[in-house]
Amino acid sequence: MRSQLTRRVFRLIIHTALYADTCCSCRPMVHHQWRARKSFPSPVVPSRALFGFAREPARKPKPLDYKPGLKEMMLLSQALAKHERPPQRATLVEAFTTVILDHTTNKTPLTEDSDTGLLLATFRYLQETQVANDGLGLSIEEMLHALNFLRNAGPDSLVEAPNLVALARALSEAIDRREEVPESYRVKAINALIAILAARHKPLEARELLEKLWEKEPSEVRQWQWQNLMVGFARVGDQEELVKTIDMMKDWGIPFDSGIHESLILFYTSAKNVDMMKRWYGFGIANGVEPTRNAQKAVLRLCSFTNNIEYGEPIMRSYLDKSSNSTNILDRRATWTMILRWAAAKGKGFEELDRLLNVLVQKSKDQGLDIQPDIRMINGLISMANFKKDAYAAERYLALARKWNLKPDDKTLRLQLECRIDSNDLDGAKATYDELKSKWRGVEKLDVYEPMNKAAFDLMNRLIVALCNQRPVNYSLIMELVGDLDERRGPLSPDTVSALALLHLRRGELHELVDLLNTHVYRFSVEQRAVVCSVFVDYCLDPSVLTAKVWDAYNILRRTFAELDTERRTKIMLAFFDRGRSDMATHVFGHMRHLDMPDMRPTTETYVLCFEGIAKAADSESLVLVHNMLKLDNIVELDTKLYNALMLAYTGCGDPRQSLLFWDDIIHSREGPTYNSILIALRACEEAPFGERRARDIWSRLKRFEIRITRETYAAYVGALAGQSLFDECVELINNAKGEAGYYPDILLLGTFHNALPGAKQEAMEKWAMEAYPNVWGEVKRLSKRRKKSSYGYDGVVYNINRDVRA
Repeated sequence: MRSQLTRRVFRLIIHTALYADTCCSCRPMVHHQWRARKSFPSPVVPSRALFGFAREPARKPKPLDYKPGLKEMMLLSQALAKHERPPQRATLVEAFTTVILDHTTNKTPLTEDSDTGLLLATFRYLQETQVANDGLGLSIEEMLHALNFLRNAGPDSLVEAPNLVALARALSEAIDRREEVPESYRVKAINALIAILAARHKPLEARELLEKLWEKEPSEVRQWQWQNLMVGFARVGDQEELVKTIDMMKDWGIPFDSGIHESLILFYTSAKNVDMMKRWYGFGIANGVEPTRNAQKAVLRLCSFTNNIEYGEPIMRSYLDKSSNSTNILDRRATWTMILRWAAAKGKGFEELDRLLNVLVQKSKDQGLDIQPDIRMINGLISMANFKKDAYAAERYLALARKWNLKPDDKTLRLQLECRIDSNDLDGAKATYDELKSKWRGVEKLDVYEPMNKAAFDLMNRLIVALCNQRPVNYSLIMELVGDLDERRGPLSPDTVSALALLHLRRGELHELVDLLNTHVYRFSVEQRAVVCSVFVDYCLDPSVLTAKVWDAYNILRRTFAELDTERRTKIMLAFFDRGRSDMATHVFGHMRHLDMPDMRPTTETYVLCFEGIAKAADSESLVLVHNMLKLDNIVELDTKLYNALMLAYTGCGDPRQSLLFWDDIIHSREGPTYNSILIALRACEEAPFGERRARDIWSRLKRFEIRITRETYAAYVGALAGQSLFDECVELINNAKGEAGYYPDILLLGTFHNALPGAKQEAMEKWAMEAYPNVWGEVKRLSKRRKKSSYGYDGVVYNINRDVRA
């Protein structure tokens, strides 16, 4: 075969010049898939690099970052939902133990839905499919280890966590049913279950188990179990059962000692519940023992933060009396911290606090101790200022530290960073962060769940979110912070991922966005994923965003968040209809239609909204596509409202004959037509050839069945006849409107008559209306108007009268 390459082509290739064949049918398609029906690809001019080696390979997104063992359990849940073959039992046993081991090693908490939910489903499946004498595949030690892990590393104790509780029950029951299990293992399992139930809003059930354990093995009941039980009742706010438990303890000879009292006080002070703290601080301790120092410190701290000075004064005096004779330097410094914070809470200023420090130092010298202030005293002051959102006071306390030559430690810098973020001083926050980062040099990885580091990571997340919301956006600084957080293995919070996702969307960085989501979103719980998902939905619904960007965001949204519900998908579909992109809206509907989960597929209302949007867009291709989906849908049943939507769509797309066939289906259905059905059918008669015949038939039915005629129905009937050029008959109807329907001619009636007429008869109608109803026609003339579009081009004008009908 003769070569297609000419001498000119070879010369261009040798000189690395550009060459384009605009007639080539195999040129690449670089336009978006969603533009296929609206636009045509332009010729693409290929480029040629030196020897063809300089081209960069196409960038691939990062793979999904699943937790170890989680993917196999997800496959099990999907297989059970779709009635498919699940993974092998050995694989599931290994996945179960791997998840527990991974969380134990990395000290990461379980999420209630994505972690404990999958663990529970896997464990139940192993129980249901176990073979006799084969067991679950899990040893007693592995199940007991899992139970103890659930006790110590579950979700936040303020959350009920029903999946975690159900899994703990199942593990405890499995251990109890196992034959030849040492009694010590059974007791350990019960103790772990009691602790989990008390912490997860099930204190009554925990108390019942504790009672049984007390009756069976009283020596195995420990004080910490009663403390957990008391805090459990405090957490759910059941004061009656809390007091009842104390009485029960007295009957069994267990005193309400200072340790149990301290646990209640620490719980209420950490929850900032001043009223309950006051109530239980004064609750009598056994043998008249006074509250512990830790309880007093917690109460004084909360009183100073919340300005309950009067209540805290006697407690402060008691605390100082206990501390006055102490020679321990750490105890004396802790007392100084309390004294400084209490003085600041009472309104002492910078100079007064400075003098107070001098007095305390001099007093210690007189006692031969020579104690000097440390930075922890200043940290106590700054934490109180941050709680009160007093940035000025926090800066003054930092100045006091500088005056006494106290170098800030990690906590000082964290408190300063928190203060500056709260006051929106982002430049100052960045300077503080740089100083904090300098203390981390040489440390490759920080323990994420060590309290000090967790607080620092939380502040870094807050700083990133604040910088993303700042205008103009300092992109390089944000990426620097994200890189530092990733280098230290710090987690990104859902709010941070949301802010970064929105930033990438606005900048059009889709590859970076997909990498961000694949790395973090699949480790979030359902509630955390919902935070990120809502950002995408709001972005798609923002009318100020370009349509192309919305389409890209939607495609990422639907691939990443399969749990996106029908309601929000429908809102996105309607947003595309509002943008005039019925093709995109139809794609959104098609994606809903092809989902596997029945409860997430389109409902009757979704079909109705889609057909209404298609009617306004007059998109016949989308109409055929969606109608075919409806025909194949074995869940949605046709009712009058759906038939109305079909009539609207076919009329809007220029096929009123098909629309009237749906009217026949409506009148022969059990449900029958509605007023909207009548209006839509008369509108179809207005457009259909020989539509006056069907219109008269509808009108005669209304008369025969004595159905009340509304203004809209009467105007629609006039419009149906006017669309068929029946000028004289319409004039007669308008003149007899008062007698026929009880209404005088108004703007709707005359405007509908005018708009429905062909352009050739509109001038005659205007002359008649000016003579017969000059006042009403004058109001019509004041309305805006536009050219009337028909299948033959433009035919007259129409006044902007609202004749919209909903299904």
